[in-house]
Amino acid sequence: MKKAVFVDTAAWLALINKSDTLHKTAKKIRNSLLNQNAKFIITDYIIVEIANSLNRIPARESAIHLINSIMASRNIEVVVVDKEVFREAWELYSSRTDKEWSMTDCTTFVIMNRRQITEAFTSDRHFEQAGFTILLKE
Repeated sequence: MKKAVFVDTAAWLALINKSDTLHKTAKKIRNSLLNQNAKFIITDYIIVEIANSLNRIPARESAIHLINSIMASRNIEVVVVDKEVFREAWELYSSRTDKEWSMTDCTTFVIMNRRQITEAFTSDRHFEQAGFTILLKE
């Protein structure tokens, strides 16, 4: 069975933006994961975050290219957040008033727990707070 890694918005943005301080590190991690034949898991919510983050005219073409590449890739599984995941994520969001986790984070955590994914390709410390290992560190 292939190793599964959740790829968060932060990693995609670091990969696409050459001026991002984590760009070179993100490329090394991506290449290492590809060499390990890892399966990349994302959600439709992450695609929305990528599109929203890159919605300005100079970056919009890059967003379109990146998202089309993600959707066409055989190595990237895009999980659709259904009603049950949304409900469970809302319960998590509502119960953790001590955290600044976004609803997207909560949907991701639910999916990662359901699939027993322990590693996230991200720099977002919220994943560590939720008990996951982050791969993209400064």
